[in-house]
Amino acid sequence: SGVFKNILSFKLELFEYNTIMERKAIFSNFNWILFLSMTLLIVYGTMMILSTVISKDVSPLENKLFVGHLLNITIGMACFFIFSQLDYRFYFHLFIPILIIIIVLLALVPVLGYISHGAVRWIDLGFTSFQPSEITKILFILFLAAFLIKYRFRLPRVIYFLGSILLTGIVMGLVFIQPDLGTSIVSVIIWFGMYYFAGMSLGEFLIILLSSLLMLPGGWFLLKDYQKERILVFLNPQHDPLGSGYAILQSIIAIGSGQFMGLGWGRGTQSKLQFLPERQTDFIFATLSEEMGFVGIFILIALFVILLMSLLQIIKNSEDKYGKLVGVGVFCWFTFQILVNIGMNLGIMPITGIPLPFISYGGSSLLACMIALGIMQSVVKYGK
Repeated sequence: SGVFKNILSFKLELFEYNTIMERKAIFSNFNWILFLSMTLLIVYGTMMILSTVISKDVSPLENKLFVGHLLNITIGMACFFIFSQLDYRFYFHLFIPILIIIIVLLALVPVLGYISHGAVRWIDLGFTSFQPSEITKILFILFLAAFLIKYRFRLPRVIYFLGSILLTGIVMGLVFIQPDLGTSIVSVIIWFGMYYFAGMSLGEFLIILLSSLLMLPGGWFLLKDYQKERILVFLNPQHDPLGSGYAILQSIIAIGSGQFMGLGWGRGTQSKLQFLPERQTDFIFATLSEEMGFVGIFILIALFVILLMSLLQIIKNSEDKYGKLVGVGVFCWFTFQILVNIGMNLGIMPITGIPLPFISYGGSSLLACMIALGIMQSVVKYGK
């Protein structure tokens, strides 16, 4: 029996050693579908950004916007691999510091931020600008997942329900006053998806539905004038064709002119002649549609579907509640932004300034998305 115990002990130690070494290996339990779909989307987005800045007289590497984008990709890829190797369960125990970081970052924006496009959303770091509301999306998901799991059975249900709404409202309010209506809506969608997955009751759902319907008319008076104008343009694009309705009309024209095969990369008239505003950010989908046509749109949507399906597979396979809930938050975030940005370009949703993940130009958005997927890789690695 002594020999048997020694053999068993040796096998257990060997198993633990192999498990540790597997977790130390970078590509152990690596979700290649998630990584490749993300990489292809970044390459696709880089192609379209290059298309908007390319010039016969100037080399792409002399264009500050394009060089900045390449630098953002490099930093984002480094962050992706770093966060993929860190055990995501560590954030579960840091949910209070994470909430403090969120509040501090968002509170600094009105103090240190500068005005751009009529809003104060960016902080100038000297060598680059930084948009805290983008980074706080993933921080909010990490915090909310821990809160929903940690206090589900510790607090009375009413306090638990209202507490999660209050905390979400604080984050949403700090974003809304910038003003950034799009990102504040994203935080609400993330909360709803995660709370529903955590176990929303029918009564709570009805309370949310009735409260939303009652608050909807009053919400109109909280909007800025330009936000109200965007809703009016959404209802009637011809409301102000040369003013507030100009962008959406040009977007629809660009999408329609692409037809099946597109006009060709770098040959879009609406984008190259600068009829289409924000052609590398908010309306990059219209740029892509004009130059790549229906085929290009199909490839883009196919890549997004593969990415979202891989996220669902990670959520399904994870045996850890925290990992599952973080995955739900990331899935809701990406899905909502994809649908809203494409819908905005098509004129079937109001203009909100929400970027298209991995495609729109913007370092803060790209970095936040890549960190989020790095954490999802960590769920694959450590979630069992």
